[in-house]
This record gives sequence, structure tokens and C-alpha cells, in this order.
Amino acid sequence: MAEGSAEGGSGGFRPDVEGLRGVAVLVVVLFHAGLAGLGGGFIGVDVFFVISGFLITGLLVREHARTGTIRLSAFYARRVRRLLPAALAALIVTLAASMVLVAPLDRPSVAADASAAALSVANLRFAVASGDYFSTLTTPSPFLHYWSLGVEEQFYLVWPALILLVARGASPVRRVGVALVALSLVTFVASAWLTDVAPNWAFYALPTRAWQLGLGGLLAISGSRLAARWPRATAAGGWAGLVAIVGVALGYSSAMPYPGIAAAVPTTAAAAVLLGGGSRYGPGTLLGVAPLRFLGRISYSLYLWHWPVFALAPLALGETPGILVSLGLVAISLLLATISWAVIETPFRQGTGSARLRPGRTVSRGLAAIAAVALVASGLSLTTGGIETVGASSGAASTGAQDDSAGTWDAATPLPEIPSSDGPDDGIAVAAPGTPGWPAPDAPSTPGPGTDPSSVPTPAVTASPPPTAPPSGPVPLPPDVTPSLSHARSDADHLLADGCLAVESATQPASCVYGQPDAAFTVALVGDSHASQWFPAVERIALREGWRIVVLTKVSCPFTDAPVFNLALKREYRECAAWNAAVLDRLGSIRADLTLISSSRTAAPPMHDEDGTPTARGRALARMVARVPGRVALIVDTPFVGFDIPGCLSSHVDDVRQCAIPRSTAFTGGLGRAERLAASATGALLVDLTGNVCPGNGACAAVVADHVVYRDLGHLTRTFARSLAPVLAAALAPCTGKP
Repeated sequence: MAEGSAEGGSGGFRPDVEGLRGVAVLVVVLFHAGLAGLGGGFIGVDVFFVISGFLITGLLVREHARTGTIRLSAFYARRVRRLLPAALAALIVTLAASMVLVAPLDRPSVAADASAAALSVANLRFAVASGDYFSTLTTPSPFLHYWSLGVEEQFYLVWPALILLVARGASPVRRVGVALVALSLVTFVASAWLTDVAPNWAFYALPTRAWQLGLGGLLAISGSRLAARWPRATAAGGWAGLVAIVGVALGYSSAMPYPGIAAAVPTTAAAAVLLGGGSRYGPGTLLGVAPLRFLGRISYSLYLWHWPVFALAPLALGETPGILVSLGLVAISLLLATISWAVIETPFRQGTGSARLRPGRTVSRGLAAIAAVALVASGLSLTTGGIETVGASSGAASTGAQDDSAGTWDAATPLPEIPSSDGPDDGIAVAAPGTPGWPAPDAPSTPGPGTDPSSVPTPAVTASPPPTAPPSGPVPLPPDVTPSLSHARSDADHLLADGCLAVESATQPASCVYGQPDAAFTVALVGDSHASQWFPAVERIALREGWRIVVLTKVSCPFTDAPVFNLALKREYRECAAWNAAVLDRLGSIRADLTLISSSRTAAPPMHDEDGTPTARGRALARMVARVPGRVALIVDTPFVGFDIPGCLSSHVDDVRQCAIPRSTAFTGGLGRAERLAASATGALLVDLTGNVCPGNGACAAVVADHVVYRDLGHLTRTFARSLAPVLAAALAPCTGKP
């Protein structure tokens, strides 16, 4: 990933730098392979950034000192020859493989990723995406690793011009050093701040990574003088830095906020290794060994090829690789990297043919190649993955329009009868499933473990009539399935778009009122996104009954008084505690006739282990419910999915049973236990529609009654949730005065 010459600040070849690149790429590869316990192997990229800043700044400053200027065309021509051929070759091959292996529904997005990677803006594309580098909502992009190349190439674009600007006048090197100090300090503070409030941007953006490149640049200017003045101290610091790199690679994890202040450790450690590595007593004696130097030599190609291998292998194999397979994937990556380095990277960088071209022509040819690849990838991204005709009737449902795709249900339509039960599941409303999505009891899940229907008892009461018998053969996706697969992921309630599903930073609820504003009956909807997913059903009931709805929902914020951890912010979710306090105040002022509460049991893990059991969660919920005025209904959380349902269906349109969710997965985390305990302790009504979302005793179907059930790893589609309005209304009847 860094400049290939491995020249130090004085311009001489540094074998220790080549070896340090080998260490950096090794920890990255082993981290992605899930081997060697390197939970923090992602810090290898931080090491690369420091090396890049060191090498590129040294090259530019030496040229400026020698000639009084920097030939930008020659600089960019070297970058084109060094970086572009291997990057585009890996991109083209990866794109072709992705169009075969990736789920049809994901192909347009993956092609768009490829286009962004070709244009060196992949980091910006991933910065605005859902999920972070460590956790994505769907299949990880095979172009995810191009984010760091985007950072470096954006750095290459602006840094020579900045050096030319600040180096004008007397003492140019000193001027550059002052500029680097200022740049590094400002961007480090920005990184620490942004990691706390917008971690995706902190991770992917150049401005929040510039301090790492800047620290390497400072070493290029002053490192050789420091090493000459204090050789033993810098050598000892180099060894300490190497130990620190290995230590944080083993000790860090993806659960910590990053980069922020935590990134200072591997960054300064890499700088210490560069400072002391060239010393007689420094770690260069270890870094200069042949295996590490070889890895450093092929590090750029290895970085390019290893991630597509790891990202696409599970799709090709149909399962998550084990240790032996992962070792084989590492070997395949090394082979591809060696071939790429020998056949593509080295000839273009050193070949006489490319070197003879004038710099301007080299750059123009490189730009033409980038444009061609980006245009092809963009063209592929405009396709629909071959699924545009499936579920053609669902266009309106996916846009949030007030259609009635779930069937006619007006004020004259009676509510469904709720079967009575004397057991702990009173209040459960269950609808009979439709045959098309009904899975066989042993239906496999892709991906996921085999189905074990007996491992978790079903909490649902079976309604009359009983479920139809499962089909014996394949079950194709219904031609009129709603929403269509091309719209399923976007078939969500409109609360987020309205600003009524509050984002992480919010601590005060906005004024979000739906239904009939001056109605005599007010319903409050409280909880996280698993509460907002029920809004289409609640809104449908409200339009029928003439209710007023007040929405008080916030992403990943369960209604609890126990401190929780935010997976995106990688810290205690302080904003959630403040939000819940504000929600209680709002509930006290509006005095709703009925408060509906629902929260995910997995989206926000507790800060303390003792708060994570179903019993502890139930008690924390009960304490909050006890503070809510008026009648309260607790909606049991929906079954967990764990994989991308729309993407899976797009790959299995001939047999949707392949996308069924095993009950051992769906009922994980003690489904319904916390709500049941809280309802028993407070007298709140328990509403459990699990039997509608996952009918029967087998695996949970991905399609029920011609509806796609889930739009992502855990949220119902708007269309399916809306179809459950009649049974939700029936379940709420004890609190609404309906017979």
C-alpha cells in the first residue's frame, strides 16, 4: 500500500521499512482470515498510513530541495505506474467474480462499490453506508478494502500541492515541518471528536486519518537527525514500537471506538519503528529477515487480492470457512499476490516501455483506464440484478404510500377471534400461515446452522384452522410477492425519513404526531427501531379507529433503565439514557390512553453482564413501565434472523425454503421472556405476535402469505407489518375498549 522504493528520509533503501510493511500486511490478512487471535489486526492499515506519509513526504521534500520545485506530472505518473495496474486488475477480476457469486439483489450495489473504488472514493461511499467497517448489515463488499487506497490516493492528490504552497520562501523544510505539526494536531483532535459522534466518518475520511500520514511525514523531515543524535534511545524505542504493534494487534478488538485516541498507540508505535529501525541496534535486524521482506515486497498486491478472496469464498462455498479452509484462503491470497507482483506490479513500475512514456501521457492513459472501468461498473450498478419482475405489484408498498396491499380491512370488518389460553401466553394473537412460504420442519437456512425445531419451544398458541401441511417439493417465490425483492430492503416505515425515529445523537423527542390530531383516544409508540417497525400496523389501526399516535422512538435505544452499549458508537449509549428520561417526561405530559412498548433484545447489549439475562432485562423494563401513566401494552420482540433475507431470496427464487430461519437462531436471547416478566410484574398487557411472524413449529419462513417477512437482519417489511394490523388490533382490544 505504500511507496515501493522503501527509501528513508535521506533517500537510501531501508530494508527495515520493507519488513515493517510485511508485518503490517500480515496482521491485516490474519485478522480478515480470523486466525492467530489477532482481534486488532486492522491496525496494520494505521501502520501503512505512517509508512506512506514517511516515504511520500521524503520523496517530495528531497525533490524540492534538489530542484526548488516538484514536478507534479512526474509525481503522478509514478503513482499511476506504481498503483494503478495492479489495483485495476484486481478490481476487474473481483467485479467479474462478484457478478457470479453475489446474490442478484446485491450485484448493483457491489458494482457501485467497484465504480467508487476505481474513482478512489470508496472510503466516502462506505462512510455514508449503514454499518461500519467491522459490521455490515448485508454481505461485506468485496471492495471494502479499497477504502484505505482511497484515503492514500486522496492524500497523494493534495499533498504535493500543499508542500509547494508552504515551502515557498526561506527555510522550506522548516515550513513544511510546521505545517505538518499543525495539520497532525488539528486532524488528531478531529479524529478523536468524530469517533465519538460519527464513527463511520472518523474511520473512513482522509481528514481524520491525515495525522497518521502527517506523523510519517515529520519523520521523513527530522527522523534521520534524531536517530543520529540518539541512536541507542531511538533503537530501544523501535523495539518497543514493534512490540506495541504486535500487542495492539492481539489486544485490540472491533468492539472499541476506532480510530480516535486508540489509534495513537499503533500510529506512534509505527513511527518509533521507523525512527529506530535503521539503527545498528534497532529492530531492523528482525525486520530485515527474508520472509518479512518478501511479504513487504508483495504487500500492495497481497492487500489488493486477499480481501476479495475472503469476502467471496463463503458465497462460493455456501458456508463460513473453518480454520483449515481459512489457511487455504491465505495460501491462495499469497499465490495471487505473488503472481500480481511479478506479472503486473513490477513490470509496470520498472518496465522500460512505461518509463519511456512522457509523464503527461502516462497520467492521461491512467485516467482513461480509470474512466473505462468506472463506466462499466456504473453500468452494471444500474441493473436490477435480474429480479425486477418479481413482485411487480409492490411498488406503492415500498414507498410508504397508504395502500391497502394487506387486504381490505375497514371499520365494518370484524376483528379476528383470539384463541383463549390459561397458560403464560395469554394475549397471543395468531393467524394461519399461507402455504407459499411455509417451510418444512427441517428446512435448511442459507447461511446458518441446520434447523433444530426441538431446540427451542415455540411460545405461540396455535389458532384454528391449523397450519396447512408443509409442501413436499421446492416452494418457488410467489410471482406476486409483496414487496418485490427489488424494493424489500427499502420497504420500511417512514419514521426515520420523517425524523421520528431519532438518530444516535438525539436526547429529546421531536413532536411526532400521526393519525387524527384531535382524537379522543391517544396511543404512544415507545422503544427502538423494533417499535417503529410496528408503526405501519398501528397507523392502519389508527386510521380505522380514529386514534391519535404520538411516536417516541430512537435507534438502538431499548426502553430500559439499565445502561446499554451502542454498537455503532462503540461506547456506553449515554444518549439513550437521556432519551428514555425525556420520554418518561413526555409520557407524563401527554397522558396517553395506551402506550405501546417494544425493543430489540440484541441491538443494544448491556454494559454489564449481569444486566443481560432475560430476567434482568425484564426487571429493568418493569421498572420503566411502572413509571408510565395509563394503560401499557408490551409487544414481544420479533424473531432474530441473522442474515439478509431479501438477498437470500434473490438467490433462491426457485425454493424460498432455503431462506428459512432455524428456530435455534430465531428464538435466541430468550425471546419474549423479558416482556412476559415485565407484564406479570406491572399488569401490562402482553402482545405476542410471534405465531404470526413465525407460524408453526418448524423453521421461520422468509415468505408468509405472499409477503416478504423481513427487510434486513431483524426488521419486518412495512408491507408484512401492515398486514398484521387486524391481529394486533384484536390483541390490543382489552386496552382499547373493543369487543
